[in-house]
Amino acid sequence: MRCAAVTLSSLLLLACGDDVSSATSSDDSGGATSGTTGSTDASTSEASTSSTTQAADDSSGSADESSTSGEAGAPLEFAKDIRLDRLTVNQATQVTVVDGGVEVPGAEYNTRVISGRRTLVRGFWSLHANFEPREIVGRLTIEYPDGTQVEQDFEQFVDGESSDGAGASSFQWLLEPEEVVPGMTFRARLLEPAGTEAPGELSDPPPIAPLAGPGTLELYDVPLQIRVVLVPVQHEFEGCTQAPDITDEDITAMRQELEQNNPVQQALFEVREPMVYTETIGNAPGFSPLLQALAQARAEDDPDPSVYYYGLVDPCDGYPPGLLGQAIAIAGPPTQNNGQERVSTGRWNGSGAAAAETFVHEVGHTQGRRHVRCSGGEAGIDAAYPHAGGRIGVWGFGIYDFELRSPSGGRDYMTYCSNEWVSDYSWEFTLEVIETLTGFDLEGTTPTDDVVLAGLIHEDGSAGWWTQRGHVDPDLALGTARFETPRGLVETIASVQPVPHGHNARYVQIPLPENARSMSAVELSAPGTSLRVGAESIRTIR
Repeated sequence: MRCAAVTLSSLLLLACGDDVSSATSSDDSGGATSGTTGSTDASTSEASTSSTTQAADDSSGSADESSTSGEAGAPLEFAKDIRLDRLTVNQATQVTVVDGGVEVPGAEYNTRVISGRRTLVRGFWSLHANFEPREIVGRLTIEYPDGTQVEQDFEQFVDGESSDGAGASSFQWLLEPEEVVPGMTFRARLLEPAGTEAPGELSDPPPIAPLAGPGTLELYDVPLQIRVVLVPVQHEFEGCTQAPDITDEDITAMRQELEQNNPVQQALFEVREPMVYTETIGNAPGFSPLLQALAQARAEDDPDPSVYYYGLVDPCDGYPPGLLGQAIAIAGPPTQNNGQERVSTGRWNGSGAAAAETFVHEVGHTQGRRHVRCSGGEAGIDAAYPHAGGRIGVWGFGIYDFELRSPSGGRDYMTYCSNEWVSDYSWEFTLEVIETLTGFDLEGTTPTDDVVLAGLIHEDGSAGWWTQRGHVDPDLALGTARFETPRGLVETIASVQPVPHGHNARYVQIPLPENARSMSAVELSAPGTSLRVGAESIRTIR
C-alpha cells in the first residue's frame, strides 16, 4: 500500500489505503521517520504545548491571551471565514466527540475510549465562500480535575475543505498516555497566527468546539493488559537445528503490533527458554503436532490463566506449506478455567516485525475471535461481523506507526486480506476479554484445580493425549466419553472443537473425574469423531 504523509505535531501521520506503499519506523516515545515513496508533506510546523489560562470571553474576536510564537501578551484573534465543525479522537478506531459544534455524549460513542492510552485528536472545518488560503492555528486546550491545563497548537495551511483522509485535511493533536485521564475536559479553537491581519468575517458562532463550553472526554477507566509468553521453538530434524534468536527489538515489534490492535494500556512479554521439537512439523496442512507440544509445555509451566503462549518457529522441513500460523482453538468466553485454550503458534520469518501480523491474528483466535470474511478463503466465519468485505468500518490510527487506515481500505485483522487493522467491532469484542483476564491478574486468582484429558487429533488421523488443568462447559460440549475403569464405566461429557486453519484437525477436552484415573481406556463419541484411546497413550501432566 502507498501512504500519503501528513505532519502530526512534530510526528508524521500517514494515511493509508488500498493504493498506497510506505516504510515507517517509530519508537515508543513517539518519534517517527519515514521512507515513503511518492508521499507529500502537508505541513512542516510543530505543535507547541504550554499551560495557560482560558480566556473569559470565547465569543469575542480576541480568542486568547497567548501567541503561537510563545510571546506572552500577544493576543490571537479567532480565524475568519472558517468554522470548526467536528472533533474526533482515535486510539485505534475513530470516535466522533463533537459533531456540528455539539458535544457527542459518551453513551453515543461507537467504541469505548480508554484511559492511559496515546490518543490522536483531529479537528475538521468548513469554509466560507470567500475564505483566502493561509496558515491557521488550531489550539486544543485540555483541563484536568486538579486544575492544571495543557494547550497544544497545530499550525495548518488551509486551502480547501477538510476530510478524514490523506493530505493536509485536519488539525491534529497528540495526547500521550499520561495525558488521557478521567475527568479531563477539552475544547478547540481556530486562530489567526500572531501578527497577521486576515481578511474576511468572523463566523457566528466563532470557530470553537464544543460551542457550549468545554466537553468532557468520556473514558473507560479500567486496567487493561495482555500477558504473553513467547516460546522459541528449537526445531531439530534430520541434521538441521533452527531456532529464532529473539532480541529486544523483535519483542518491541510484536508488542507494538499487539498493543496497536488491542484496547490495552500495555502488553507484558516474557521469552521462555527454547522448546526443543524433534519431529517433522508435519506434511499435512497444519501446525497441530507443534500445537500439541506447546500445549503440553504450557500445562507443565502452569502459568496464570490469563497468560497467552505463542510459539515462534522456523521449520527445518518447511512444513506446513502455505500456512503462517495456527491457534489450538477458538477460545470460549474467558474464565479462570480455560487458560489452556490460549495457545497458538506462527512462523518466525526472520524477525519479530515479520512475525507480528500473524501473531496478532492467532492471538485473536485465542481471544475467542473467529475469521472475518474478505478473501473468501476464510473458514469459520463470524456471522455477526457488521462490515461487508471485512472492512474496518471507521478510520483507524496506529499509536506507534502513526498511520491512518481508511474504513474501506483497511481490513479486519481476522481476515486473510492485506491492510489488516482492528475494526470497531473487534475493539469492543476484545475489550471484554481483556478486561476479564486483567481482572484475574489483579485479583490474584489461581488456575482451576479441575483436570481434563486433552487431545489433538491431527489432519492425518493420528492423535496425542495428555492431562492438564481445565474445565468443559456443559453448554458447549457436543460429545460424550466413557472411561473404562476396574469398577466399571464412568461416563461424562466431551468438547470437540475444530482447530482454526486445521483442515479437519480437532481439539478435544474431556473432564477427568478422580474415579476415572484408574482407567484402562476411554471411548470418545462426538459428531464426526469416534475413537478409543488406551491409557498407555496418555501423558500425565496433571
